[in-house]
Amino acid sequence: MNRPISIDEFLQRIGSHPEGNIWSVLIVSNSSHQQLVDDLKETLGIFAECEVECLSGNSEPSHLVKKIIHADQDYIIIWDFEKWDRNHWYRLDCMRSALIRKRGVVLILSPESAKTMFSYAPNIVSWLGSRVYNLLKDRELLSIEECHVRLEKLREWSGLTDSQVIEMAEAKTLPLDPEYAEWLILLERGDLIEQ
Repeated sequence: MNRPISIDEFLQRIGSHPEGNIWSVLIVSNSSHQQLVDDLKETLGIFAECEVECLSGNSEPSHLVKKIIHADQDYIIIWDFEKWDRNHWYRLDCMRSALIRKRGVVLILSPESAKTMFSYAPNIVSWLGSRVYNLLKDRELLSIEECHVRLEKLREWSGLTDSQVIEMAEAKTLPLDPEYAEWLILLERGDLIEQ
């Protein structure tokens, strides 16, 4: 059911979703998620061309629901569910109708947290459908080979070279398509992305 996926592949799938209450889960075996959350917030904001909020799940479900309701951002990344037990997930599940969003939510869960959610939050699980992905350790970022393959696809798509893209970004004449922002990130020139 859970497919291994890289952040790049996950972003491609997010980009193909229509707007609406789209929930996804990234299951991460590494217990330290802060770097992943930070990276995902930055790249998701660029790729989906929207504002992204990160919320810690390290609170009572009612507090988390209030934070979700009051968040103005299009996407919310929620993480840090390690202290949640079946009662937390059940209570969150009972408040599902208050959680409907205009765009989406990404839950970052450990395998243990995901198992508990699947057992005790059936209403939230029904929103996920097939959007449950395993982010295997060391797959959070693209490998050097995957970067080269993706860059080659971007060059073929645009007909431009890396240096032309950098020159256009420096001159602030680069189109606003998310593919160009991704290109600059792959070239480690995210500093040139216009905010």
